[in-house]
Amino acid sequence: MLPTRSIAFMNLYLTCVFSIGAVLGTIVLPSFLPIEQFRIEQSNALKDSRRPSGDVSTPSVARLLFIGDIMLARGVEWRIGKTNLEYPLSDIAEYLSAPDLTIGNFEGTIRNAPNQELDGFTFDTTPTIAKTVADAGVDFVSLSNNHSDNYGSAVVASTRSTIVDLGMTPFGDPYTSKDFIGHATINGISISFIGFHVFGEEPESIVDAIKAEKAAGNFVIVFPHWGNEYQDTPSSAQTDAAHLFIDSGADAIIGAHPHVIQTYENYKGVPIIYSLGNFLFDQDWSIPTQQGLTLGFDIDTNSITMTFVPVSDSKEHVTLMNADDAAKVLTAHDLPFTLKISRPTIQNTVAQQ
Repeated sequence: MLPTRSIAFMNLYLTCVFSIGAVLGTIVLPSFLPIEQFRIEQSNALKDSRRPSGDVSTPSVARLLFIGDIMLARGVEWRIGKTNLEYPLSDIAEYLSAPDLTIGNFEGTIRNAPNQELDGFTFDTTPTIAKTVADAGVDFVSLSNNHSDNYGSAVVASTRSTIVDLGMTPFGDPYTSKDFIGHATINGISISFIGFHVFGEEPESIVDAIKAEKAAGNFVIVFPHWGNEYQDTPSSAQTDAAHLFIDSGADAIIGAHPHVIQTYENYKGVPIIYSLGNFLFDQDWSIPTQQGLTLGFDIDTNSITMTFVPVSDSKEHVTLMNADDAAKVLTAHDLPFTLKISRPTIQNTVAQQ
């Protein structure tokens, strides 16, 4: 990726850090160890963000951004028809395109034939509408969910192909996620993205894939679609699966599907974000379903730094929350703004002890 993209992300990151941090006063930390409170020295951060590209003193960092559920059918498609293609993501595109990679959960299928629905649970959109997600800066999308299979396996395959044509990388599958692993290498850091769909797969079905990707020296991120809808507490099944994935070598678990924000856990030095909630959806009937998290996720060889930034999805239009609202959301879910986990990230030594 271009170095300027990382610099832009740092600038946006600093804006969020100082605005939300000023409201929080202190960073709210859950009682999980080993986690250290992470504070950014403003002068050093600004200095780092202004380093010219190619400066050998800049550490090798992979800057990722995770977002929640993306749905482009039903009410979202209706809203686009009443406004324009850019409307849903116009105010957040710069934020999405700034990190090295932006990753989300793509709920639905893509077909050339328009099939607009105002209700129901089959989510189908067109390449033209789906392209707006790629144009806004989303790079990788998971197909490990129930709506990627709304129209059968042939449409799953054609949706996967269309996503590639649009310039994004799909990973995962509604039934055989182990066969569709996403890969990226950023600043020398090799990353594997493994999907998991709890309603079509057993947790054990991806264990061997996790072990193989870890043995290859990759940083392994599992992106599960799981849990109970509209519940902000993870189920025991989620927790059991997450711990199994980590014991098998996963370096991070970042979940989707409940359509609301769920809690954070640190297990053996590995972060679990049980649900980021909605990113772009049409569930305007409650406040929690119109709130989601974006997760800045910086990886270097010795640490993981995570930044939780809430977003609002009101009337199918996504925006970063203002500092006051963001602080309230983080506090309500006992979430920090920023966490740093110090441990080797290339070899998952903590989980293997």
